Amino acid sequence: MFTSTIFAVFLFSVALTQGQMDDDPECRPPPPPNKEGSCCTVPRLLDNADKPEVIKKCHDEAGMKRPSGPPGSGTPPTAEEMAAHKSAHECADECIFKSSNLLKSDGELDQDAIKATTTKMFTGDWSTIASTAVEKCLATAKSEVGASAKCKSGAHQMVKCFARTMFLNCPASSWTESTECAAAKTRLTKCPNAMPPPPHHSRH
Repeated sequence: MFTSTIFAVFLFSVALTQGQMDDDPECRPPPPPNKEGSCCTVPRLLDNADKPEVIKKCHDEAGMKRPSGPPGSGTPPTAEEMAAHKSAHECADECIFKSSNLLKSDGELDQDAIKATTTKMFTGDWSTIASTAVEKCLATAKSEVGASAKCKSGAHQMVKCFARTMFLNCPASSWTESTECAAAKTRLTKCPNAMPPPPHHSRH
């Protein structure tokens, strides 16, 4: 249960700090208020009261900083800021995976544990989408780690890929058809570094 909770919090909170870090204005999310968070309603995987301290601990240790201002606002980040932001995410993500027993003793992604956790978390219309996404993302995560990366497990790349893939393949039963939501899908399709909006959740 602990592992599932950590994994769930992590997967769907990641967009909060990543969406702004793109130097292409067309790849940034629209400023609030917007309804992108309602485009894809994901299953509620944990209670609102459940806020694992490991998330904060790992973010603090990695030097994670929330972007100033609302998403999509402010001046574009410098190349140095983007590199530092990515490095912090890679290390925070790796820390969370390690704390969640999703890394092996050699620091590599524990694919069996990640697949088992995903299977437990996502059922119904989400089941096949999630299992296909995790297979795809585990296959590519390690190859996308930069040679100069401080934290090299591929946890960051795996989660980024998984969050994007799940949003882009959101089942019809959970998807809201609207011009704004279509634009969100178009943005993610065009922009490989863009992250999906923080989602709303269903009650079950």
